[in-house]
Amino acid sequence: MGKNIFFCLCIGLYGIKAIAQQHNFTELMQCHNSSEDPGMVVRLEQSGKHVYSGAVGLANINTQRPLNVDDIFQIGSVTKTFTAAAILKLSEEKKLSLQDTLAKFIPDINPEFKYLTIDRILSHTSGLPDYLGDPSVSKIYDKYASIDQVIQSISKQPLNSEPGKKYSYSNLGYVFLGKVIEVSSGTPYDQFMLNTFFKPLKMDNTFVITKGTSAGKVNGYTTSRKEPKKYINPEDSTERRWNVDRSWIYSAGAIASTLADMHLWQNALKSGNVISKENYKLMTSKALLNNNAHVDYGYGLDIYKISGLDSFSHQGQVPGFFAWHVYFPNEDLTATALTNIDTKHPGPALLDMIALQLNISPKPVNSQKAKVIAASLVGSYRSSDSKILTISFKEGTLYSQYEGENKLKIIPRENNSYSYECTENYFQLRENNGKHEIVPVYLYQGEQDALVKLEL
Repeated sequence: MGKNIFFCLCIGLYGIKAIAQQHNFTELMQCHNSSEDPGMVVRLEQSGKHVYSGAVGLANINTQRPLNVDDIFQIGSVTKTFTAAAILKLSEEKKLSLQDTLAKFIPDINPEFKYLTIDRILSHTSGLPDYLGDPSVSKIYDKYASIDQVIQSISKQPLNSEPGKKYSYSNLGYVFLGKVIEVSSGTPYDQFMLNTFFKPLKMDNTFVITKGTSAGKVNGYTTSRKEPKKYINPEDSTERRWNVDRSWIYSAGAIASTLADMHLWQNALKSGNVISKENYKLMTSKALLNNNAHVDYGYGLDIYKISGLDSFSHQGQVPGFFAWHVYFPNEDLTATALTNIDTKHPGPALLDMIALQLNISPKPVNSQKAKVIAASLVGSYRSSDSKILTISFKEGTLYSQYEGENKLKIIPRENNSYSYECTENYFQLRENNGKHEIVPVYLYQGEQDALVKLEL
């Protein structure tokens, strides 16, 4: 009986903690995005358990339909992870080798590109240029074109560098990989992805957009530099030619998906149910240049530390949409954020939620502890660019103010730290060679130059 009561008590306390954490996640989302603007959807999953799903903002400004966690979004260049996995799958089936050259699959390609190997293209170390900024291409990419027409139009630029010399991100390379998939499999890219990945994994709301710009009920929006709060359809932009038929980005960025499907994908990928575990290791290993230096990219994945933690990720931006998908292997945490506004990166909001889940940042303190921390923080500090920061404490509230700027409320945290509102980035008071200094600690960029306290 006693054990049962204790068990029930533990479950109750865990439930209360989980509810409180969900409330924190929701508050963060609402802090980063207005419910009256285009918005975002977010999902976190850890060790096979769903942690949180949330949505904020509008799917359609005209009809005022709110976003839903089940909505379909365009994921842009996160598509590259799928394309890379498809290439590795075909290599397992002996239909291609990563050392094969483009000439084997696209014989009439630009002579400069003929002898580029698949492995170099996968890791953006082939020397290929990009094409979306090419004026001759932007004149025509608002109209549908077949994959062969696209390749013919985008293959006229010279190489940026010799293969293996440096990392240079190239959408062009991943369009070529789409053609490699088609030739080696004998199946159109979209059908190959459907039959090989989406259907078997029950990713029922994931597909390749083969024509046009729409993926369904969620409208994509952009803004102008002159009116950043005015949301318009990308094709109506007068500042840039931003109406791109998705046939032009195909295997480099034309997949649409949902939060739930993206997490099905990640779970299958890490478990060896998409490609072999050996190939997954290859995919998640940093590519090597000719000089034996590593780059922060593997095959279809960015590979670098975030807040000191190993991560595999990819971001994606297409007209009207922004996406970021990240996996932390040691913590077994998957996090995805999808937005329907292409001028606002979802990363800051998602990083704050990741920090909450993994307890990365010092926790906010109660009012009693706040007074103690405030006493240690109050004073003036000089930044590396000679700006003066003043921290003050008035009527129970801590403030931060750079000279000539507005005074901002700050949140006292554990370990002599503080943060601004609506962020898990923080600032920590430390002692260095007998001097007190404040060190900014950003979740993505890490520690920044310290501000040194001015002693009276």
